[in-house]
Order: sequence, then structure tokens, then C-alpha cells
Amino acid sequence: MKPIDTEKKWVNKKGEAVEILSVDEDNELVHFKWLNNPKRKVSRVVSVDKFLAVLAHEGEEPLPTNDKPATRPEPKIWIDELPAPMGKSSILVLADQEWLERGMHAKTVKFDIGQGGMAPEVNWEDKCAAIAGVYNRPAKSLASIILWGNDSAWDWSEAFNEVVNHLASHMIEQCKEHNRNEPKGCKHNLADLAQLMARMVLYFELYQLWDVYTVKGRLLFSGIEVNDRTYSNHFLWYQKQMLVDLEGLVITINDAVSWYRRKLNEEE
Repeated sequence: MKPIDTEKKWVNKKGEAVEILSVDEDNELVHFKWLNNPKRKVSRVVSVDKFLAVLAHEGEEPLPTNDKPATRPEPKIWIDELPAPMGKSSILVLADQEWLERGMHAKTVKFDIGQGGMAPEVNWEDKCAAIAGVYNRPAKSLASIILWGNDSAWDWSEAFNEVVNHLASHMIEQCKEHNRNEPKGCKHNLADLAQLMARMVLYFELYQLWDVYTVKGRLLFSGIEVNDRTYSNHFLWYQKQMLVDLEGLVITINDAVSWYRRKLNEEE
């Protein structure tokens, strides 16, 4: 792995500076955030090679990677990008996921409804409309991530943030009910801690990273500056509740898509 100097100032070709939050040397990942671009409020996780290809020490050029010269077009770094597709979460599986994914990008797909006669034609617009019919915004965003999250042409940061905000808001409500505040000496206030935890939970569940990191490693990777024992004793419950909340969103998605499919059948 090429060395990453966390003490120096890193910028892109436009002079936009970033702050490195952590470096995972084992998995060759860099966690950083933008400092002076209000449109990039969310921290990112990218591979070391990609980081070095588009960012450099102030006054220097980005390093070439894979023995190829550095390219100069404006970089596109997707939020929380990993050099691998999303994992297979048992929680984040939709009841009608196969139906939704089958022919999503094709013009027309037929399916057998098992009632005899001609099978109705269902095209990709119908399937997209099924997701559009999920009126709960966090649930709709989660559905979009599940279905299109592995599409490198789609920037799913807005959908990701929608789900994160939902999880964090519920955690804050629960903490108020329990008279739970941030740990003493913690650098994060409760709102920031909830946001960081929500990002960690959604990200780790999407990519199935729970068994890859220890509790201490998860906190470091996610930029959560809390003692791992304190976290396990006082905040692990809220982490588990966020997974329950994700299951609730999946149920909402399933209900909406199931209703839409029934309506399609009735109209034929």
C-alpha cells in the first residue's frame, strides 16, 4: 500500500481540501471528508489507489496508479465506495426483489400469474413505478439502494443520507426517552454520534462488514471517537435497534410493492 500522510493537507486539482479521518491499512481504505465544499457534506471511504489518483499534497500532482499515468478529468468519488459489490444482507432483501430486478433495464418482461390466459406485460417502467409508490421517503431511498446500489453510474449519496437521517432521528428520540446523553469526554454531541452510528450501521449492513472488524475497528473505521467498552455497554443497544428500524423499512417497501402488483393484476 502506498503511504498516506495524514498530517499533510490533501487537495484535488481545484484546490478543494480534505481531512483524513482514518486509514485502514489492512483493507487499503481511506476515510475522509471535504473541508471547503458545502455540496460535499458527507464523508467518504475509497480505496487508497483511487484516493491517490485524484488527490495529492497541496502543490503536488496526484500519483499515477496501476503503472498508468494519472488522469486529469474531474474525479467522481461515490459515497462510501468499496472495491467490491454489496454483500448479501438477510435483512435488506425485498420480498419481490427478483421480480423487481428481472428485466429492470429491459423494454418488456412477461411473468406468469398462474391464472390462465395471456400473462400481462410488465415493463421496467412498471417496476420503477412500484418503487415510486413507496410513499415513505426513507423506505423508498432504501429500496433504491438495494436495487441500484451496485450501479456505478448512480450516485446514491442522497438516498444513503435519507436512510441515515431516519435511523439517527429515531436513535435521538430513544436516547431522550432513556435520558441517555453522549459519553463524558466524547468529542461528538448526541446528534453527531447518532449520525455516525447510523452511517456505520447502514454501511456495514449493506456490505456485510460486521465480521470483518472488531468493535474497536468499526468505531475507528466510522470515525466514532468513543471507547469501545463504553460503546458496547451503553450504545450497542441503539445499534441493534437501527437494524430493527431497517427491517421496518423493508416491511414498508414490501407492503407497497405487493399492493402495486395486486393493482397490476386487477387492471388486466
